[in-house]
Amino acid sequence: MPARCCIPLLLLLLTLADAPAAAEPPSTFWPDGARAAIVLTYDDALPSQLDTAAPQLEASGFRGTFFLNATFPAEDVPRWRAAAAAGHELGNHSAFHPCPAASFPAERIFHAERWSVAAMLRDIAAMNTLLAAIDGEAARTYSVPCSQTIVGGEDYVEPLRASGLVRHVRTGGDGDGIVRDPAAIDRFRVPSRSFTELNGAEDLIAFAEAVRAGGGLGIFMFHGVGGDHLAVSAEAHQALLDWLAARRGEIWVAPFGEVIDHVAERAEGR
Repeated sequence: MPARCCIPLLLLLLTLADAPAAAEPPSTFWPDGARAAIVLTYDDALPSQLDTAAPQLEASGFRGTFFLNATFPAEDVPRWRAAAAAGHELGNHSAFHPCPAASFPAERIFHAERWSVAAMLRDIAAMNTLLAAIDGEAARTYSVPCSQTIVGGEDYVEPLRASGLVRHVRTGGDGDGIVRDPAAIDRFRVPSRSFTELNGAEDLIAFAEAVRAGGGLGIFMFHGVGGDHLAVSAEAHQALLDWLAARRGEIWVAPFGEVIDHVAERAEGR
């Protein structure tokens, strides 16, 4: 009799073991229950971004962030204005893109070692004015030239934060570039992952899949797309967009400013 009384319990345990696992609950951090967020950013106001990247994004139903400096020709102004009208974000990448002397050959006047923090802030302010003349927007985001925040031996991030010139800053990569706890990030030091001609579609998709699997945030840093410098191929870029489009419900893809605004609101409990 004692053995017989255990049979119903055994049957119940076997039934529970065979039952399908409960579906993973939707995320409450990202909009519409998305599991993760991806941001596609493009530096240096390059022709291939207008010729290839922006059209590919628009055909795929996505919007990106183009961080512009003041090196593009005047005839591209209407094209950048059209990109903004299509929903892309125009971000500030400084007017004159000062970088450390060891980064690449440049005139000494553009070496970051020769700049002061005050000069850097004036440069960013001037670029804000140019961007406002293109898209009419007042609030602006910023990406750090050459992923380097030091000018004249000083870090300018804290003075930039205090200046009110920009609301969020994208930097370079730290580790694998994945933000696993978005609510904890410093919005003036948001890491990204750079991709160049050394990376194929499999590398781009692997990064996006790692972000999706971890439920975090991943920011792609591109330069050229199908041309210009540090260029990923147009085919690799399109393959990434196709992969993201197939997972539109799982991964929120939006411009940098929109995503980090959302992160800030969630971190503040709004």
